[in-house]
Amino acid sequence: MKMKNHPLVKAYRKFVANRTSHAIGFIGQPDAGKSSLINQLLPKAKAYTGVHTDATLTAQSYLHPVYGELVDFPGVGTEEITLVQYKKIIKTSGIQRFYYILSSKIRETDMDLIKYLAKEGKEIHFVYNKVDALIDVNHSESSELLRHTKNTELKVMLRGVLKEQKDYLFTSALTGEGIETLREQIHKQMEEMYETYLKYYQSEEMKDSYLNYKVNSVFPKLFTPALKEVISHQNYTTLERTIRSHFRVEADDVYDKFHQWPSIEKHVKEIEQQGSTLTKMMDMTKMAQMVRSAFKLKSINPIQAVFSSLVEAGMAQALPAVQAMIHYTNDMREVAKYILDKSTPLYR
Repeated sequence: MKMKNHPLVKAYRKFVANRTSHAIGFIGQPDAGKSSLINQLLPKAKAYTGVHTDATLTAQSYLHPVYGELVDFPGVGTEEITLVQYKKIIKTSGIQRFYYILSSKIRETDMDLIKYLAKEGKEIHFVYNKVDALIDVNHSESSELLRHTKNTELKVMLRGVLKEQKDYLFTSALTGEGIETLREQIHKQMEEMYETYLKYYQSEEMKDSYLNYKVNSVFPKLFTPALKEVISHQNYTTLERTIRSHFRVEADDVYDKFHQWPSIEKHVKEIEQQGSTLTKMMDMTKMAQMVRSAFKLKSINPIQAVFSSLVEAGMAQALPAVQAMIHYTNDMREVAKYILDKSTPLYR
C-alpha cells in the first residue's frame, strides 16, 4: 500500500487539519452574491445561486486548489435561520477567518453578527459585492466618491467593534471587478494556512497527541464485560484485531517494524516467566494507575471497575493478561508512530 493512501496517514492528516485553520468562511447578507463569488474564485465549485432570495440554507464547503476549503454560509437575517442558530453554525464550524459579503447598507442584523464574530476573536474581511450596481440616482457623485462613502460608513459603524479600521474590497461577480484581487488574497491566506499545517503535521507533539488520543479511545473497546470470557479462554485474537483495526495498522506495517508478529499471548508468557512479585501483589488500584500513567489517560474509573470484576470472578490470570494487552497496545502505537514518521503531509 502506498504510504500516501494509508488509512492511518489519511486519518492523521484529517486530525491535524481539524486542529489548525483550514477553511475560510463566506458570510453576509442574503442575495449578496456569496455563492456567485465562490463560483468566480473556484470555477469547479458550482455553488448554487438564487435570483431573488438567498439560495444557501446550510453551510456548503468547496475545496480550494492550494489547501483547505471555502465555506459558503447561509444569508444572515433570513426567516429560515435565526441569529441564535446562525451563531451556533459559526461556533460549530471552528472557522477563524471570514469574509463578510454585503451588497447594500449594513443592517442591524449584520452588526449583531459582526459584533459576535469580533467577540469570538475571528478575523474579518469585508467585501462589497455587486459594485456595478452602486450608482447615484441623482448622478451627482462619482463611482470613486460612492466607494469612499461606503468605506466611511463601514468605519463609522464598526468604531469600537474592531481593533483596526477596515476598508471594503469592492467586487462584482457580474463584471469580474475585484475578483482577481480577492483570489490572490485568499490564495496567499491558504498558503499561510498550509505552512502552519505542515509545521504541526511534522511536529512530535502533534503525533504524540494523535497517538495518545488513539490509545485513550481504544480502551473502552477492550475493557468490556466480554473481556472476562476472553481472558478465561486465553483467546486474544479478537482483542488483537480490535487494537490493530483501531490504530489502522496493517499486517505488512507490523512486519516492516518488528520483522515478526507480536501477540498478547507472547507478552503473557513473558510476564509469567518473569515471575514478578509486583505483578502478583499488585492490587486493582495500582494496576489502573499504571494504565493511566502509561498512556496519560484522564479517567481510570471504567477500567478499574473491570479490573475489580475480574478479580471478584477469581481470575488469577487477569493481571498478566491486562499487562499483556497494555504491551500489545504499545506495540501498535509504536507501529503507528513508525508509519507517521515515514509519511508525507500531502493534504490531498
